[in-house]
Amino acid sequence: MADWVWVLGIFVLYFAVLIGIAVVRARQMEDMGDFALGGRKLGSLTAALSAASSSASGWTMLVFPALAFVGGLMHLWTAAGIVLGAWLCWLVMAKRLRRYTIAAGNALTIPEFLETRFEDKSGALRSVAALISLYFITLYVCSGLIAGAKLLDSLFGGLSHDVSVIITLVAVVSYTFIGGFLAVSRTDVFQSLVMLAGFAIMPVALLFIAGNPLGEFEGAPAGFWNPFTTVDGEALGLFTYISALGWGLGSFGSLRVLARFMALEDERRIPSATAMSVGWSLVMFSLGLALGLIAAPALLAEGVPLPDAERLYLETAEIFFHPAVAGVLLCAVVAAIMSTADSQLLIASTVATDDAPLLRRITQELRTHTRVWLGRLLLIAVGVLAAVISIASPESVFALVSLAWGGMGAAFGPALILALYWRRFNRWGAIASVITGTLVSTFWWLMALGSNLLKDLLDLGQWLGVEGVAESLGEVGVWELNPAAPGFLFAFAAAYVVTRLTAPPSPEMEAMFDAVASPDWREEAARG
Repeated sequence: MADWVWVLGIFVLYFAVLIGIAVVRARQMEDMGDFALGGRKLGSLTAALSAASSSASGWTMLVFPALAFVGGLMHLWTAAGIVLGAWLCWLVMAKRLRRYTIAAGNALTIPEFLETRFEDKSGALRSVAALISLYFITLYVCSGLIAGAKLLDSLFGGLSHDVSVIITLVAVVSYTFIGGFLAVSRTDVFQSLVMLAGFAIMPVALLFIAGNPLGEFEGAPAGFWNPFTTVDGEALGLFTYISALGWGLGSFGSLRVLARFMALEDERRIPSATAMSVGWSLVMFSLGLALGLIAAPALLAEGVPLPDAERLYLETAEIFFHPAVAGVLLCAVVAAIMSTADSQLLIASTVATDDAPLLRRITQELRTHTRVWLGRLLLIAVGVLAAVISIASPESVFALVSLAWGGMGAAFGPALILALYWRRFNRWGAIASVITGTLVSTFWWLMALGSNLLKDLLDLGQWLGVEGVAESLGEVGVWELNPAAPGFLFAFAAAYVVTRLTAPPSPEMEAMFDAVASPDWREEAARG
């Protein structure tokens, strides 16, 4: 049997499971609240694994191991920053955000919550937040489509990039369109287990193949196995640690993760959900780091030429494993792509339906069933837009995720933290924070694209025989900081200064804040 038949059979079985889950969950969808947040009925396990897996995109499976493959053990700090950020986000945001969105008229989206939280009758804050959400979400969906295209190109070399992008889009849209939030969250649980299996099988197998993976294999730079130095043996600078922290800050503005907080059935489930979600992330990134570190010695031990960095996982799966096992391993990449892209598309369709400036007045007058269908159609529209961008400008997955993840964290993280914890915070401060975080993070990313500070990594690329990896992070210069780090700083500063210079919130706003922050808060009373 041809190798591709095995892989195709595994893929067909995988998608059959996804569609089956979507069809079952579609029967439980009655209104827009079910489509957007699943009626706030998520249990601990579903919320935990859905939040974790939806934040682990194709970047996690394809790019993070590639970073370790090229940059060595210094990327321990990247993993640590992401896991620490996930834990702090659950700790700081989950309970209060769930409470506040219920108290704020049962808000279904972050733009709607911000409008109600600050009594913004003008609609300016909600409109700005909606447009910024769609901006970053579209970029994130693009990264998923490009990652999917890389996978299909690896499996079926005859497919063009354009066709691969379209196939990936159709696959993601199919079950998201059918089942909404409940389908997405339940399929994320299934996909999180597939991803974990992929990252568990591959490093363990390569350990046996490599023989002595922690030894100094021929030609390895002196600093490859040292977490405190670059591959060239130079001590890591302050910016490297700040950039690693920036990857963690992205969690605070990740709308798909925040949606899981909002959708929890009961706030008493938060501690157990936190432990499961952070535990999953810790295991996943530890295994991804291990894969990147031991892949080179394993490949060299077998006399296999080292692949392009972002194709490391794909080519390793095909080289070392039986096609049936490789099919499962490659499904893990599909799961990572799908679990993020479906969540992003769902949020984009909800924001476009309920929050976009031109559509909001129309949709408010529509019947519930019609709004759900409009949400589905807008889901397709956002997906098509992302596909067009991905075909016209196929940037690297690393570059797109860096902006989409970090930029969204900078845009919404500071504003949401202050909205939940600062009584004096007002709508002018929120508008200033959201806009500043967006502009600074985008500016930083654009400067990084034009920077020449990473050219030294070309020497490492020559050692590995890998082309085009200069962007994969060696020592980090000021413009190579993850955009979330500077964006967060400037957004917090803008929020504070503008809030202090403008009028304080109304007594009604302060009363709502005090009620949500009270240990005697009651959900039933908040729902009215």
